[in-house]
Amino acid sequence: LGDELTSVSSEIHRAVESERNLCRLRHPNIVRFLHIAQPEPATVVVFMELLDGRSLERFIDNRPRDEPKIRDFSEQPPVIHRDINCSNIIVRADNTRIKLIDFGLSIKLEQSVSHMSASSQSLPKGTLNFMAPELLGAGESDSVQYSRESDIWAFGCSVFQMASGARPFANAKSLLEMAQLIDRKGAHALPDGRSAELRDFYSRCTAKDRRRRKSAQELLEHEFLTGGKLKPRFLRSLFGAGQ
Repeated sequence: LGDELTSVSSEIHRAVESERNLCRLRHPNIVRFLHIAQPEPATVVVFMELLDGRSLERFIDNRPRDEPKIRDFSEQPPVIHRDINCSNIIVRADNTRIKLIDFGLSIKLEQSVSHMSASSQSLPKGTLNFMAPELLGAGESDSVQYSRESDIWAFGCSVFQMASGARPFANAKSLLEMAQLIDRKGAHALPDGRSAELRDFYSRCTAKDRRRRKSAQELLEHEFLTGGKLKPRFLRSLFGAGQ
């Protein structure tokens, strides 16, 4: 309104233009963005591929999944995203393939057009149970720093939900409580009965110090996924998909 109109319109335009890069992404594990249009200044239309399937959270349905299925889905780690969680991962109808959805578009547009106070702008965006310690100010500086490592943590939280049937720290009611739990205990422990390979794989995703978390490529070479033998072909991680 008034003096804000020009600056807000400019922010919306920049956000839409930056998201056009999504239409250039070609990867088997992310949803295809076909076209982004802005027919009117306050209207943005996104055309995406139609996916048949259900979210990974609905697929889990509060029931722990066996390790072969966890392995199948963990071979397809989709990063970088800023809100990886089981609701943003679609299990295709054949129950063997996954695709990542909600690839940051809503976050960027929200940041561009919302009227938020300076204090609220410093809060991280994403799903509480899947937020890395550094996003919560646990163990590091209080500044919000999205990174590939924070996506790896969120991916580890998705592994936890597949292994346990529940979101990590499901009882936490606030960012502060979540940060305190992680600061005291680190990542939620996997349930009893899981293999040593899965436990080690999970620990490498959820190291409290983000510098100790493994990259997507290193995780793809982990024994939990390879069975002790390097596979001849790896899925290309999204770290390089847009390059």
